[in-house]
Amino acid sequence: DKINDNGNNRRRRWFSKVKVNNLSSNASAGSNASSVSSTAKMRTANNNSNNTSKYTSGVKYRSATSTQRALDELKRKRMEAQEKKRALTILCLLAVVAFAVHFTNKSSHGDGIDAIYGKAFRGSKDKQYGDVKDLGYGGERVPSSQELVPASKEKPSDGQVAGNNGGEDADFYSTDYELPPPVEKEYDEEHNFLEPLRHFADVKDPHRPTDTALFFHVPRAGGSTIKDMIGKCLKLVQSSEVGVRDGHDKDSTLEVLDVKESKYVNVDTTTVPGIQRAVDMGLAAAGVADVVVSSYYHESAALFDLNHQGRAFMMMRNPIDRAVSMYWHRVKEIGDLDAEVSIEDYAQGNGIENNWMTRFMTNRMTGELTKDDMEQAKQILKEKFLIGLLDDLDETVYRVMKYNEWKFSTDETEKMKQEDCIQDLITVGSAINPEPYEIPTRGTQAYALITWQTQFDSKLFEYAKQLFDEQTKQWGTKERKKLLKKQKKKGN
Repeated sequence: DKINDNGNNRRRRWFSKVKVNNLSSNASAGSNASSVSSTAKMRTANNNSNNTSKYTSGVKYRSATSTQRALDELKRKRMEAQEKKRALTILCLLAVVAFAVHFTNKSSHGDGIDAIYGKAFRGSKDKQYGDVKDLGYGGERVPSSQELVPASKEKPSDGQVAGNNGGEDADFYSTDYELPPPVEKEYDEEHNFLEPLRHFADVKDPHRPTDTALFFHVPRAGGSTIKDMIGKCLKLVQSSEVGVRDGHDKDSTLEVLDVKESKYVNVDTTTVPGIQRAVDMGLAAAGVADVVVSSYYHESAALFDLNHQGRAFMMMRNPIDRAVSMYWHRVKEIGDLDAEVSIEDYAQGNGIENNWMTRFMTNRMTGELTKDDMEQAKQILKEKFLIGLLDDLDETVYRVMKYNEWKFSTDETEKMKQEDCIQDLITVGSAINPEPYEIPTRGTQAYALITWQTQFDSKLFEYAKQLFDEQTKQWGTKERKKLLKKQKKKGN
């Protein structure tokens, strides 16, 4: 048994050594394999690194933050482009709207005036225009010491005015015009002669809804033609001698009467007593008349007040032609001048008017006229009158309508009738001299005498033609404005 035990022990020791050797051998092999694997991986990594550096040499890649900044910048530029496009679209739309509003207002304001007056009427300039009734040379006047009493500034009650189309002036300037209330005009000592005329609007003043037109009627200068246009064509209400016919000068209230296709107020503003009656009845404040017709400019000033101003316009004609027309009118139609009185006798003082326009404009009815009177007449003409010329009647009618904001009818058929009516009057005229006559020529005695009797009026007429051109900018037709610009360019 002891021998067996020793043998077994030896065998156990041998198997232990073999096992240990096997374990050591396995460990060594594993270590070598691990080392080989690690070396292979390093070589593979190096090869990859070399290959990468081979194909990416010199290229620098952006960081993540750099790329985001680039994207933000592109987005910002895209938004700016969209905003610019949107702003441009809005501006274009606003321009279209403004353009449309401008022409809409223009067409509604003019109500078709440009349509008829855009082209010059084919008027007959060789016609002798005149008036059925001439005022001023023999009309009734009050002594110079007698003054007209201004109208009370209290507005008439509704019952005081029959047929008043103006109604209550509760708020004079709560209108579309949005104008400030008028203020009293003040003049220095040099221009103190304008003070009695302060309630006539200046020609450059904007039109107010409470203004009333005043037609300063110069005899034998186309006044009847203008009055027929106002009454028969435009259907506006006038105050003149026609309104007091058939006993209406005794009426106690203001009324509008229909007389031969025209409308008239029952007051006569062509005489001084008639003007005073109209003042007492509150004509201007009542608003029943669209146009006051009178040859008495200074006396008519009493009709108006600060809140109801007059807007004066007039027709002018060559003073020599006007004087000759007056001679034949009195001989052939009125009959108050003997046919045996020659035009030379007439011009020597036997019935001829001496500088009618200058005297009636300055209210110097007697005595010799002076240079100061001439300057005052020019100043009044410039400040207070829209100028009309008989020799340029088509342009004049357009300006008068624009100045007073008179419009054609909104009914197309009626509008065409009004336009045709005006065109016929411009072409034919009203109250022309029934028989042709000759104008004295330069060098004859009659021409020299008439020239002397109208010397101040002739200067005033030449000045009026200058004013007519100056007023083109504000009141003229488009065609006349273009023509005036061309003439100025040629002059320069």
